Amino acid sequence: MSRLFTFLCLSLLFNLAQAQLPTPEYKKGQAILSGTIANYNPDDNLIFKIGAPNIVMGTAETLYPTVEADGSFTINIPLYHSAQVRMIIGNADLVILLSPEKETNVTINLSNLPGKQFVYSGQYATINNEWCQPELITKIPPVYRDGDLLDSIAGISANEFKERCINQYKQYIAHNNTQSQFSEDTRTLANLSCAFDCLENLQATHYCLQTAYQKKENITREQAFAAFLDIHLPDDFHNYLKDFPVNHPLALYCYNYRNVVTNFLYDTHYDPLSMEKYLLENAPLTKEEQTLIHQYEAAFKAGVIFRQQNDLMTLIRKYTKERDDCNWKIFSEAKKRLGHILQDSTCLPVDYIRAIYMRSSLYNLQPLTSRQEIMASEITNPIFIGIIQDMNRQMQPRKKATTKKYIICEAPQVAEEELLDALIARHKGKVQFIDFWATWCGGCRQIIKEYEPLKKDISEDKVAFIYLTGPSSIKKTWEILIEDIAGEHYWLDKEQWEYLWTHFQMTGLPMYLLIDKQGNIVKRFTHITAKELKDLLEQEINKI
Repeated sequence: MSRLFTFLCLSLLFNLAQAQLPTPEYKKGQAILSGTIANYNPDDNLIFKIGAPNIVMGTAETLYPTVEADGSFTINIPLYHSAQVRMIIGNADLVILLSPEKETNVTINLSNLPGKQFVYSGQYATINNEWCQPELITKIPPVYRDGDLLDSIAGISANEFKERCINQYKQYIAHNNTQSQFSEDTRTLANLSCAFDCLENLQATHYCLQTAYQKKENITREQAFAAFLDIHLPDDFHNYLKDFPVNHPLALYCYNYRNVVTNFLYDTHYDPLSMEKYLLENAPLTKEEQTLIHQYEAAFKAGVIFRQQNDLMTLIRKYTKERDDCNWKIFSEAKKRLGHILQDSTCLPVDYIRAIYMRSSLYNLQPLTSRQEIMASEITNPIFIGIIQDMNRQMQPRKKATTKKYIICEAPQVAEEELLDALIARHKGKVQFIDFWATWCGGCRQIIKEYEPLKKDISEDKVAFIYLTGPSSIKKTWEILIEDIAGEHYWLDKEQWEYLWTHFQMTGLPMYLLIDKQGNIVKRFTHITAKELKDLLEQEINKI
């Protein structure tokens, strides 16, 4: 207890000595997070990971700190500017404000009561210590993930839902503003965080009401999508945005700023079939391709699962020019619409819309297109400019050194129905983990990173890691990405991929198979934690 009190006193003195938070600036570097986990036991397989955000990409790189036997750890976290990173450890899920080239230390004791589990020193110590206190409200959960909240909104109108969300936000802000024991900076960031969480719910209004209807009627996701296809938001629905602090000078400190315009690319009459319709009108489709799109539209409107989703994705990726034309139209209209609501075409959220337009190239590890360069030239925010320029430089052709043991393999020359058996036969006697993925699938890429550390603890002579993708993946992107993925990699042709997709009745990616030493499929799944996968692999390894 005395140690906690000492830390808090030191943090208070540190806070008094520093000025109020300045507007964040672009400064690429590595923040240092060090600390100690009390009562640490390596055999507990404690979940511990850090999410380092990239505001332009709207994603976070997942990092896994190495914890020593005594519970100590130090990790360098890449950042483009001072910002909150997300830390998940055990059942705790929180954010920590860090700065490039500065060190923050945390003492962790998960057995303590809330508010006393994390004690910080170093950079931003006071803000981080106050952030953990239960008297401060720092987040608003997504409505679509809460069953009770979904029950409460079933059947209400979009405007009624909006009023509920905004009233909740106002109540939380009023509460935080009475908590004078916390510094002004902490309360400001907490209120901003609540604002951006509220915006996530508001921008997901259509989806929240649709999901509530799905739960109430006990129907499938596809049936709910079909039921809400012609239900639209009021024309002036998004005007709420002008009443939120989306242009606040401290906004980019917040981990969840990406919620501000997540779904704002589409107007209140968003058509989920817009890309397919655009291709029908503008792309030189074959008759077979036209039929495929019509079949998808019919399945969507009927509320049934479309089994050829992979073929559709391959088709959409094939028509690069038309897809780019459609996206250019969407983004151009979005920045105009947002600028009109906020009465400022150069404000932070409009710049963010412009920055998001770069994602398609940067995500696929390709240099910016000429249109993206035009859009990028309109950006005024230095953080967005710095990140885009840095990432674009990294996309230029370069020789990449790698220590990963990845192998590009040719698929066996057998009939499609014999392909999987032929792949499995190569490693009989070993346990095998087969990953069906695609370069465009964000979930696939994230989970690959989560599972990658397992390979340090499991010998390759005991488990074969096999990765399968198909023609919907950009091959040049695939060739770059697999350099960081140890294992065997197959880029299958259309017929091979389609057969496996149909055989396993897949409706999406990723999908995984666990194969025992005798070559039998013992488990099929779409996601389990890294710890659960490690346990499954070890169980199969240890079987006689």
